[in-house]
Amino acid sequence: MRFVTSLATALMLSTAAFAHGVTVGDLEIIHPHIPAPAATAKSAGGFMGIANDGSSADRLLGVESAFAKQVMLHTTDHGADGVAAMRHVEAVDIPAGETVLLERGGLHVMFMGLTTKVAEGDMVPATLIFEKAGRVEVEFMVDPPNGAAHEGMDHGTMDHGSMDHGAAADGPMSTAGLSDPDAISALLKAQFDRADAPLTVAPITVQGTVAVAGWSQDGQAGRAFLRKDTEGWFVEVCAGESLMHAATFVSMGLSQAEADLLAAAVNGAEAGAGAELVARLNSFEGTVVIGRASMAGHGHGAAHGTAHGAASN
Repeated sequence: MRFVTSLATALMLSTAAFAHGVTVGDLEIIHPHIPAPAATAKSAGGFMGIANDGSSADRLLGVESAFAKQVMLHTTDHGADGVAAMRHVEAVDIPAGETVLLERGGLHVMFMGLTTKVAEGDMVPATLIFEKAGRVEVEFMVDPPNGAAHEGMDHGTMDHGSMDHGAAADGPMSTAGLSDPDAISALLKAQFDRADAPLTVAPITVQGTVAVAGWSQDGQAGRAFLRKDTEGWFVEVCAGESLMHAATFVSMGLSQAEADLLAAAVNGAEAGAGAELVARLNSFEGTVVIGRASMAGHGHGAAHGTAHGAASN
């Protein structure tokens, strides 16, 4: 008998207006879907149910899709203090006689470095790779956004790498007249600085409409990857050592040439910052996708915990 871990999700998966799927052998793939990402998004989350009616277990080993430059399986770890952090997983177990849900706030597919824009109602081809069932062709339906793609996860309880959130902006912050480095520093301090935990932002490397900024706060440190759009700068990702490597930037949508230049600039800027600071910036564990919607949505005085998710970068 199938075991479904979330009644609300089970009801959503069975809704006639949206449900679709594929059956291969003993496995049924139930409503693979992607909440519609924003037009400027570089990443998106994928969700589905996988029911195993067989007598033996299987494992989902990975997902392939031309929709993104990199596709990974992620889970969300929840600490005792309510803080959540994302972590890469090598595979998802599908026990015999059970239904496993890939859903917001839990196991999910992460599409990184989106290669095309999609709209609600579109179908995104992908291949699920199982240990026993092999390669299974599916289509992810693009559903209404509802706070999609990692922004759809509960950022109110998500660990942002111990960066305590102070007075958050209610909308895009005005940095008119400031240089890009000064605008980035002002943005991060407006979002995260606190009297009891001051934030230091350095070094800052800007290349066109993307940037990498090191940050230190309350004994912790990491890097922020930022983008600039018509509303100004916003933090897209917080991470550690991965934001020194060109391969990371390529997976986030930069060309190889742009990625190489940014990686070289970041490494050059940090070379003069000292080995101690670089080691602290590298100490941030995990990768947390934030995005403009999440930054604007933080309430005043919100404080987050300090647990880190051990993600693969």
